[in-house]
Amino acid sequence: MGRRALRAAVSQEPGYPAANDRMRILVYPHELAMGGSQINALDLAAAVRELGHDVFIYATDGVLLDKVNELGLPYIRAPRSRFSVDPRTIRKLNSTVRQMNIDIVHAYEWTAIVNTAFGPHLTGKHKAVMTVLSMDVPNFLPRDIPMIVGTQGLAEMEAQRRDDIHVIEPPINTELNKSTGKVRARRQIGIHSQSLVISIVGRLTTDLGKLDGVLAAIRVVDRLAHAQDVILAIAGEGEGSTEVRGLASSVNQHHGKELVRVLGNVLDPRPVYDAADIVLGMGSSALRGMAFAKPLIVQGRCGFWRTASPETEAPFLKDGWFGTVGAGEVELERALSELLADAPRREMLGDYGRRLVEERFGLAQAAERLVSIYRAQLSAPRKPVAHAASVARSGFETAKFRLSMRRQMRSVRMNSSPGGT
Repeated sequence: MGRRALRAAVSQEPGYPAANDRMRILVYPHELAMGGSQINALDLAAAVRELGHDVFIYATDGVLLDKVNELGLPYIRAPRSRFSVDPRTIRKLNSTVRQMNIDIVHAYEWTAIVNTAFGPHLTGKHKAVMTVLSMDVPNFLPRDIPMIVGTQGLAEMEAQRRDDIHVIEPPINTELNKSTGKVRARRQIGIHSQSLVISIVGRLTTDLGKLDGVLAAIRVVDRLAHAQDVILAIAGEGEGSTEVRGLASSVNQHHGKELVRVLGNVLDPRPVYDAADIVLGMGSSALRGMAFAKPLIVQGRCGFWRTASPETEAPFLKDGWFGTVGAGEVELERALSELLADAPRREMLGDYGRRLVEERFGLAQAAERLVSIYRAQLSAPRKPVAHAASVARSGFETAKFRLSMRRQMRSVRMNSSPGGT
């Protein structure tokens, strides 16, 4: 049965929204580059659509446009932003909301949130919801738009400065993200050896220390390879791509074989996870690794690495699959050495991770929770005074932020010029 026929059949089932209960939702990811927040936005959009609502995507072009098309989500192309509050983007956003009779705009991450706050939400006539899945919430975000975060710890912190705060942990489609066989997956990404494989899927960016972690993993695998038959597979792109490829090439030349395989952007990263014996990652990438029943070593900033297990799960469940301070490469090398040498423990931790994701991070439950947040916001009474105060505060704080960013950029340019110090 095709997607259209399936939806028509489902719409006749008890509990499916009647026509007057259907919502028209514009989902606004901050970009369609490969990243956990964007993938979560698209997966949830499709899941909400399957609950009987009309869902549209508003974003700039990027590699995830193929995923938008694969999911069958209607797409409205946003202009390329030139500024943190971009007039062209806001004008197109305003006209889209009016012309398509949108009920609610769901913006992901701060640039999309700010454009929404000073766009369709500005007059108070259009409702909005915002999601921040990064580990830090900027102070300039509006206080009168409901906020969704990915961890209970972050929600508790945000509750000190806003009332309408919700938690939706990064959802995973456990039917799409499950192992279908390691040998087949390795063949798909061009690994034909019997080596132990370590996989990383994520953006090669300085954000949250991601790039530092990838470079550390390459150096650790370089050392481990003297005693272990091991391959490191890296999927992702970003401003650190050149540095990663350069270090990988140097290591491969030293060993006389492709010890580190840099795959670049992979639209469908499932084979990269499935090919692994061990996954390194943070946030939603960490959860996807566990969904494939792979043992996980959680990456954070400042040298944080820790094996996910029943003994270590408590802080991850509260504060997210991340960490802030660790022992760096020493910690990663120790964790990898222990797992590489212990196949039964790898299997046990893989089974544990898969069970945890199935029980706690399912996509269907997250979509139902999201729909309830949309409905609550649509039925909430307007508060003109609170809205005006929120807009004024956000405008002032955003202006301060932009000024600070301009000063930092000017300082970087001056210091990098021939006459700089």
